[in-house]
This record gives sequence, structure tokens and C-alpha cells, in this order.
Amino acid sequence: MSSSSPPAQKTSLYVPALLMVAALLYLPWLGSYGPLDPTDSFFIEAAREAVETKQYLLPMINYEYWLDKPILYFWAVSGSFHLLGINAFAGRIFTALTAIALGLVVYFGSRGFIGKRQAFLAALIFYAFPLSSALGHVSLTDMPLTLFMSGGLYGLFHYHHKKNQKALWLGYFSLAMAFLCKGPIAIILVGAILCLHLAATSASAGAFFSSFLNLRPLAGFLVILGLNLPWYAAATIGTKGAFFKDFFITQNFGRMVGTVNHQQPFWFYIPVFIGGLFPFNLLLLSAPALKLRHLRQRLSLNEGTAFMLFQAIWAIFVLVLFSIIKTKLPTYILPAMAPLAVLCARAAALTIRLGRAKRLLPAALITLVTAVGAAVAAYKVTGWARLLLMQSLPLLVLIGALSLAQLWFILRGKTQKALLCLLTLGVISVGIAVPQAHIAFYEDRQVPVDALTLKVLGQGGSLATIIRSEPSFSYWLHKHIPCVKTPAEARSFLSTAQGPHWVLAPKEVLNNIEWFGSADKIEVAGKTKKWTLFKIKP
Repeated sequence: MSSSSPPAQKTSLYVPALLMVAALLYLPWLGSYGPLDPTDSFFIEAAREAVETKQYLLPMINYEYWLDKPILYFWAVSGSFHLLGINAFAGRIFTALTAIALGLVVYFGSRGFIGKRQAFLAALIFYAFPLSSALGHVSLTDMPLTLFMSGGLYGLFHYHHKKNQKALWLGYFSLAMAFLCKGPIAIILVGAILCLHLAATSASAGAFFSSFLNLRPLAGFLVILGLNLPWYAAATIGTKGAFFKDFFITQNFGRMVGTVNHQQPFWFYIPVFIGGLFPFNLLLLSAPALKLRHLRQRLSLNEGTAFMLFQAIWAIFVLVLFSIIKTKLPTYILPAMAPLAVLCARAAALTIRLGRAKRLLPAALITLVTAVGAAVAAYKVTGWARLLLMQSLPLLVLIGALSLAQLWFILRGKTQKALLCLLTLGVISVGIAVPQAHIAFYEDRQVPVDALTLKVLGQGGSLATIIRSEPSFSYWLHKHIPCVKTPAEARSFLSTAQGPHWVLAPKEVLNNIEWFGSADKIEVAGKTKKWTLFKIKP
């Protein structure tokens, strides 16, 4: 009795420990900075307009229908506003809670195959990935999408190997929510990953099709259809087909072939991977190899090896697919974070098991050099990066000290203590630096822009922009902001809008201010790095 009690007590603490760490990493400072242009403010303002106009069928931005996204995320943020009031914290709390839930999905989804201790480490690493933390602190659809996709993948994998009916239906319910959150991309990714895994673990084509049919895809299709068809049909009918054309054809197909914005080179995600997973990606580079070439022979004997192959396929497929697609954003590879966290945890466990402390030497040296380099850069860089690094100097000293401690343990062959130092510095640095980075960016980039908008609000009148706009303008003014694109639209604004007339112009189109009159009638009322506020004299 006494020999079995301590492990049981430790096991019972895994979930509370994860919740405590996640709450400390994701909830403090969540509302300490206002909406950030251009993306964070899009979702916050769209939900605010839904609450104001009581229009919940379709998202709106700048008081016009926004047909780029499905409705689930906007319902969630609107609900937060009803419960907590309209503020930045309420606008981001749903994203933060889905990030916390995703860590628990990693834990519960993997513990049956790699053990509770490794699953706990994987969830902790996911929470401490800089990319996970950065996206968990802003209002975006990517974190909820990743939660639902990951729930679908883990659920269907569990059913495939353990025949757990609850896991099957939870998996399909999660995929239905993913579809309602972001659209067909979730089903495409999950289907492709599962098919690749089944192909890799099936002895023949017949075995592959048998395994595929055992997942009951028709039942899953009906679940997804039943939970999505009512809204998608209502949105399509309500816009006379415009939603279907804009969302499915322009946004989804267009992004895959690169006919919309955000086109980047194929290597775009290499620096995202380096910085977004640091320092835990160093475990993949310095720890013993996972020996994937030996997994095939052992798959029928060991569910754990099959699970690790599944994680590798999942992570590699996401990274390769979005590297091939022309349209790229750092947020697109968030669905790879869960399996990458599991792979990092596995690498750490193998390093401990084999006692290969010196394999961690590159990780310790790189983190030490990074801390020193960041401290030096604090005196060289400008803008919000300088503000962040200057505020983070005490943190950089702590990271340097932990890196030195890690080196000491490595040289003494203390593998477990060296890994504990790496995990500690990763968690502490992300918990402090990521929120501070958002605050620094807000103070340097957003506050000056908000000051121009608030000046218009304080003095009254009407505001227009030239060529482009930002959601924060509508957020503060609570009205539609015309985006002028021709001289005729400029004249219409001056003749119909209530004065005084204000115009915000981005720096790339400043010359177009002449649309609003002669130079003697245009007065510069304020300026930021990107925007200039003009007052048009009557």
C-alpha cells in the first residue's frame, strides 16, 4: 500500500499543476493592452459591432458584412462581451482559454500511449512555446481552430487504437466545431494526416481501406454536416450567394493557390520554427534520434511507437504543406505545435533514459549566447524591440544564470537537472517576455495611432481614411469609417458627412490627400510612423 500511494498522489497532481502553470502563463496582462491593429482588433471590433447592432448571423467589420470567416469565434467573443463587458480582456479570454484547453488535450490525448509523466511534460512544453503563448494572448481564430483540430486528431487516433466510442464522437464533434470556426481547411488537414498515418501503418491497400472505414467516416460526415449546415445555409441565403463565393472560393481556394495576400517564400517558416519553439526545439536537434526508421517493424507490437509516428506525420505534414502553399503567416503552423511538443517531450525522455547529458550541450550554449546577444541588442535596436529588451534585462540575467547552471549540470552528467533548467528558463521567459512584448508593441505602435483617433472623438466630426483602414478606428469611434479610394468618393465625403472633416492617410498614399482640396485647406493635425491625421478646413 505504501509503495503504491506516492505515485498515485503525484499522478493526481498533473492536471492541477498544468492548470496552474497555464493560468499563470496566459491570463495575467491579458487585458493590459488595447486592441492591436490589424488582426487582433479585427476580431475584437467585429464582436463589439455584433453586440452593438445585435446582428449575430454574419460577422461585421466597420459596420459592413465581413464574409472572410465563419461565425463560431465571433459568437464566443460576443458572449464574453455580454458576460464581462466590452474590453480587451473579454476580447481575448476565449483565445486564452482555448490555449489552456489545448494543453490539456495534449496531455489527455497522449498519456495513454507515452505515459502520464511524458504527457505532462509535452503539455508543459506546448504552453511554453513562444508561438503558442504569443497567439494565446491575442484575439485570433487560430488557437480555437488548433484546439478543435487537435481534439479531432487525438479522438480519432484513440478510437482507431483503443476502440473508445466516446473518443470517436468527441473527435467528430471537435471537427464540426473546427469547420464552424475556420471552414474546410480543418477537415482537409485532419483527413490527410489520418490517411497518411493509416497508409504508413497498414500492411496492404485492403488493410488501409478497412482501417479507414472502421473510423466510420459517414457518421462523422453527418455529425459535421448536421452542426454546420444550418448556419452555412443561412449565411449563403442571407447574402444571396455572396458568402459562399467569397469564403469558399476566394478565401479558401485563393489562399491555397496564392491569389490573395500574404505571399511569402518557401523558407518562410524556418525562422518561425527557430524562434517560435525556442528553446525546446533544441531538444529535437541535440537529443538522441527518435529512430523513426525502426518504427515500422514494431508498430503492430507497440502502440507507443505508432503514436510517435503519428505525431511525426502530423507535424511534418503541416510544416511541409504550408511551406508549399504560397500564402503564409506565422499563425498557419500553429496546428503543428501539439505534436511538436510531444516530440520534444519524447526527445527529453530519451535523453534522460540514456543519460546523454552532453547531448544537451548545444542547447545550453545557444540559450546562453541568445541571452547575451539579446542584452547587447537592447542598446542597438530601436522602437518596440528596444523597449521590450530594456525592460527584459533582469529576465535576460536570470536566463543567463539558468543557462550557466544547465552547463554545470551537463558537465557533471546530471541530465535530469540540466533538462529541468532548460524547462524552467523556457517557462519563465515566455511567461514574462511574451506579454511584455505585446505591451511594448502596443505602446510603441498602437498608442500613437489611438491618440489620433481619440483626438477626432474628442473634437467631433467625421473621419475618413484613404485606400486602407484599421479596425481600431471603428472600435473607438463606434461608427462606419469611409475608406476613400477615388477623388469622387473624397468629394462625396466632404459634401455628405458632418463636419469638421478629418482624414487619416497611411504614409504610402500621402499624396492622395489632394483629393480633399487645395493645400491651404488641409492642415496636419497629428502624425505617427504610418499614419498622418489631416483636418480639412471648411
